[in-house]
Amino acid sequence: MNWADIVFPSAIVCGLFGIILAVGVGFSYLWLVWLNKQATKCPECGKPGAGELVEGKLIDSRSHWERKTQGNIFHRDESPVQVTKETYEDHFECQYCGHQWTRTAQLTKTIPKKRDKNSPDQRRKGRNLL
Repeated sequence: MNWADIVFPSAIVCGLFGIILAVGVGFSYLWLVWLNKQATKCPECGKPGAGELVEGKLIDSRSHWERKTQGNIFHRDESPVQVTKETYEDHFECQYCGHQWTRTAQLTKTIPKKRDKNSPDQRRKGRNLL
C-alpha cells in the first residue's frame, strides 16, 4: 500500500464535501437576497427590492423582569431575566414610483441577571440536602 492509495480517495471525499458546502452557502445567500427583496417590496408598484430606507427610529422601549424556567426533569432552575421590547418605525421610499410607506417592527431581547456569589440562592446550591 503506497501513499497514493490513501491520498487520492481522501482528496475526492474532501472535494465532494467542499462542493456540497459551497452549494449550500450559495443557496443560503441567494435565499437571503430574495428575502430582502421581498421585505422591501413596494406596496404601490409591486417591484421587489425597490424600497429604500429613508429613516428608522426607535419609538418605544419597555423593560421588565421575568422568571425563566430552564433545565430538565431532574434539575429546574428559575432565574430572573430582563426582557426588553423595542418598537421601531421604518420609513421607506420606492426608487421607481416614489411611493412612501411606513413599517413598524418589534425586537425582543432577553438578558440574564448576573447573580451574586454570596446570595442565598447560590449558598443553598452548595449544600447537600440528602
